[in-house]
Amino acid sequence: MTDSDRKIIMDSITRMLSRREHAYDELIRKLQQKGFQHNAFIPVLDEYREAGIQSDARFAEMKVRAGAAKGHGPGRVKMDCQQWHIDESLVEQAMRENEIDWFELALQVRAKKFGVNRVTERELRYKQMRFLQYRGFYQDHIDYALSVAED
Repeated sequence: MTDSDRKIIMDSITRMLSRREHAYDELIRKLQQKGFQHNAFIPVLDEYREAGIQSDARFAEMKVRAGAAKGHGPGRVKMDCQQWHIDESLVEQAMRENEIDWFELALQVRAKKFGVNRVTERELRYKQMRFLQYRGFYQDHIDYALSVAED
């Protein structure tokens, strides 16, 4: 690899990381799409990782914050991170550090979509449960969100 190729690869990686955090696998995919040879950019990408410029832990933190802001539950956030082969321990650590109350978030998501009145009809209750499951909330979170009603 020539110095010119290395500079182009470094420039591409730097530009991507300056916009937002990227997972290691995401950068590999994007660099391959740009036409770079795998054996040319992997050593450069590893240098970025070792220097702490690229971090899967920061990517997981970003995904957890963004997911919670969108009203996604922990299951959906984990699934999004698995897509980029982020270690589950990094995702769990990011969730602990962000101290998100998933129960309250499930309640807020339900209230925004359906209101906070107690559900008595079985079909409506199932509809709300499916909605919260789709959003990635676990059964404990769903039960809490459906049990709390405004007086």
